[in-house]
Amino acid sequence: MARVIPRWLAFVAATIVFWGGPAHAEVLDEIVAKVNDDIVTKSDLESAEQGMLQELYRQYSGTELDARAEKGKKELLRNLIDGRVLVQRAGHLFDLTKLQEFYLEQFKLQQDIKSDKELEKLLAQQGMTLADLKTRLVEEFGPQQVVRAEVAERIAVAEKDAQAYYDAHIAQFAIPAEATVREIVLKAAEFDREAKRAQAEAVRARAAAPGADFAAIATEVSDAGTKKAGGLLGAVKKGDLATALEKAAFSVPVGEVSPVIEADYGFHILKVDARTEEGVKSFDDVKAEVETKIQSERFSVAYKSYVQKAWSEATIWVSPKYQDRLSPLE
Repeated sequence: MARVIPRWLAFVAATIVFWGGPAHAEVLDEIVAKVNDDIVTKSDLESAEQGMLQELYRQYSGTELDARAEKGKKELLRNLIDGRVLVQRAGHLFDLTKLQEFYLEQFKLQQDIKSDKELEKLLAQQGMTLADLKTRLVEEFGPQQVVRAEVAERIAVAEKDAQAYYDAHIAQFAIPAEATVREIVLKAAEFDREAKRAQAEAVRARAAAPGADFAAIATEVSDAGTKKAGGLLGAVKKGDLATALEKAAFSVPVGEVSPVIEADYGFHILKVDARTEEGVKSFDDVKAEVETKIQSERFSVAYKSYVQKAWSEATIWVSPKYQDRLSPLE
């Protein structure tokens, strides 16, 4: 059976001439930016935009798609230059030959490629060489390696910082009260309300009797859609129910049945199966979550600073024609 070409590899093959192909292909292309000795061409920009839009179309639609596409286009040129800067830094930080071999092995594992011969055949189908693929893998994943080594792995969170964050954001870790309830509903019109009231009281007395099976009674007599589930409403929080029903759900002792509750449409009877009271998650329970939050906040600041420094240490030129596409660093 023929191997299905990975979508990622097919896209690489479609764009390879713009970033890793023969030098004469670039001579015919318009230069958008220069990053030290590297260049970003108009074709690079168009190919990156096409890939970005294809990915967005797979995930979003409507106004959200439009908004994300507009934002992505504004950030695209800066992101391309960021990538070139970081790839060049990867060349200073790591042994590129070893890095290429590492990424190549990872690629073969992910694509379940068993041999070099199989890989060569797959690349030939896409008009690529092994050198093309190695270059692209470094361009794709090298920036991540740099950011991980130079930024992410240098961010540490002391326990006192995590405790301080927890104390300052205690409301984020609140546990709302929750009740698991069952219901019996008897619908009533104006002309038969008193008869239904008497029926509801009789059903309530039956359901509250020692050993009574509330679920079975609900299945038998309830007019609500929950009757098939034995009247199970499930877990509810404060604010989920009408005021009278909420009061019963959070005051009737667990295992007991509420009084008959009158509503415009008829009569309600609730049984509380379980309930948890309001509380706050302990620091120990959320310590890992808090550390992640702090690391994320610190990473955003550190990454911005690192990229600004990387730009300042590089020689970067952007064509006047494309300077309006270079978004400000936020």
